[in-house]
Amino acid sequence: MDEFSSLFWKSNIQITARNNFPLQLLHSGDTEVSEVTGGNLNDIIRIVSRTDPSTSVILKHAGLYTKIFGPEYPLSPARNTFEYRALRKFHQICPGSVPEPYFCNEHERIFLMEDLFDYKDMQTEMISGKVERDVFREIAGFLLRVHRSTHRKTMSNESFTELVNDFRNDGMLGLGEQYFFIKPFLEEDPSNRHSEAVDHLLPAIYEDRRVLDRAEGLRQKYLRQKDCLLHGDLHMCAVMVNGSSAKIIDPEFVTVGPAAFDLGVLIANYLFSYYAHSYYPLQDSQEFHKTLMDAITETVETYIGGMASILNEDEIGGLIEDTTGYIGCEIIRRICGVGYVTELEGRPLAEIACLKFGLDLVTSGKERPRALRGLVSYLERIDEPNVH
Repeated sequence: MDEFSSLFWKSNIQITARNNFPLQLLHSGDTEVSEVTGGNLNDIIRIVSRTDPSTSVILKHAGLYTKIFGPEYPLSPARNTFEYRALRKFHQICPGSVPEPYFCNEHERIFLMEDLFDYKDMQTEMISGKVERDVFREIAGFLLRVHRSTHRKTMSNESFTELVNDFRNDGMLGLGEQYFFIKPFLEEDPSNRHSEAVDHLLPAIYEDRRVLDRAEGLRQKYLRQKDCLLHGDLHMCAVMVNGSSAKIIDPEFVTVGPAAFDLGVLIANYLFSYYAHSYYPLQDSQEFHKTLMDAITETVETYIGGMASILNEDEIGGLIEDTTGYIGCEIIRRICGVGYVTELEGRPLAEIACLKFGLDLVTSGKERPRALRGLVSYLERIDEPNVH
């Protein structure tokens, strides 16, 4: 480990483990400590008992700045506390849908949770075309249950106000605002990056008033519209899978905001894999793009159908319309912003087609779907390439 020594982590685990099962099994200090690779924001440490290797926990530590940007971009370490609260809330609403949270020490900026050692990140499995349909169903069910259970229309005014205050995650909300809605739409922003394949599409982002105005409108809703508790960044590396089981991780961007944001980000990340497999099918999973489109359709129908029991027709229309916009913004910011899309790397035809579709979603104007059938039809109209 570069920045933190093994002794530091062992001393902290001894302090925090005294009254927490199974953490007291590690209290002896007879443990092995290693850093888990991955993660853009925090340090992730695995702690394993030498006497019982099947007993392990994950420790997350929030530094004073993000790993991906460095000291030039300070960020409140309170994000760890909000992530821990989110995991507790999600575990309460949807038991087993997240790694079980064990303990949080706000002063030390750490928390401990279940180690998903036998799970793999969903992005890797998506690239390999190995994700089971039940995984998509579990994710859709998780999102629907969390959003319904924490929605302003299903909670008392007092309880909802308390929820908003408990998850007033201003530091991460500001980071999300910048990297979802502002920087990707500024041509000269130094944090943006893109492949040469999409050079010819960049003027459609930076110079089209429809794109800029829609992104601004969605930014305002992201900041001000308080519908329900959001995960806040539901991409494929925020899901761990093992067979048909899925567990949601990394809700650092948790906040109370517009329900359409979570659904839009999720569908956009399914679309990255859809385009990759559609244009560049793998030899042993040539039909996986069809599985993905079926999963996208089922996710939308499950979610919108479930929300229709608490929202009126006009509210459902607004939810669907905003979802299309957030799908488009997520596609744009991941392909042309600070993010990157592993699924599309080295696949220029897929990358171009995906970005074109994202731009189409953002600039659809009067054609924006406001009904479930309209949204499903809009997504299903994606043309399959004749390259198989």
